[in-house]
Amino acid sequence: MMKKLARVFARKTSMTPIDADVYFGYPTFFDPKYKQVHVSVTFTWDIKRGHDLKRQWGTVCNNVKIGGPAFDDPGSKFVAGRYLKKGITITSRGCIYSCDFCLVPKREGDLKELSIFPGHIIQDNNILACSKTHISKVFQMLKTQKRVRFSGGLDARLLKDWHIQEMRSLSIDELWFACDYPAAFKRLIPIAEKLKKAGFKRYQIRCYVLIGHQMEKESDRLKELYKLGFYPFAQLYRDGNDSIKYNTDWKEFQNIWSRPARYKALMKTNEKSHIPDCIL
Repeated sequence: MMKKLARVFARKTSMTPIDADVYFGYPTFFDPKYKQVHVSVTFTWDIKRGHDLKRQWGTVCNNVKIGGPAFDDPGSKFVAGRYLKKGITITSRGCIYSCDFCLVPKREGDLKELSIFPGHIIQDNNILACSKTHISKVFQMLKTQKRVRFSGGLDARLLKDWHIQEMRSLSIDELWFACDYPAAFKRLIPIAEKLKKAGFKRYQIRCYVLIGHQMEKESDRLKELYKLGFYPFAQLYRDGNDSIKYNTDWKEFQNIWSRPARYKALMKTNEKSHIPDCIL
């Protein structure tokens, strides 16, 4: 009997579904037959592989489609569990801002509120830009969930006291912010104080930090975030073609500042040992 839909992914990530109808490579003789195959490509540097997968799956299915964020797919609809692991939900698309370094406005356009599907991981690009009515409904849904994560990121410019009070009533695992430039750091100073007063611990308050430009300044920013009470998470900047090649110092820098156990030890001891001076 022919099955309905196979989803084929160009790259496996922590958010990729893992059910029986998910694939990451070419079809084999032993795979079930499908009426439709969707090839999903998240990163632009995987587009070539995505097209290769489409051709290969086209030999066993005559209805193969390719899409995903890499193709600027606006993703106006969200189907729980289809392209993201169960437990991850998206309740809005787009954003109210047009930051130069962000692809969201180009891909998804203006902010659009969607139907709310249950899930404990909120992956909206800017959930706090939504209306109070929508956010309140999301909080209500989250009261039924455990280990809640706002991994899509919380905009410090939009975080209000009532948001924090609602979050206190949830089973919060992680609250994620972003600090990619000096002005963003200044906004996080009062936020850190409010979250600590509300009872949130360091392991719950996390922050994405884009790196790859000036190591010394970025090192200072990461250390200051830690002192504020955040767990920073460094991410090396990658352009659309993944053409930037970073040396071993940069890779070691990123490795340290994406692993709490490593940078906690670094902050406590400040031992230089084999770590490049610029990292400290």
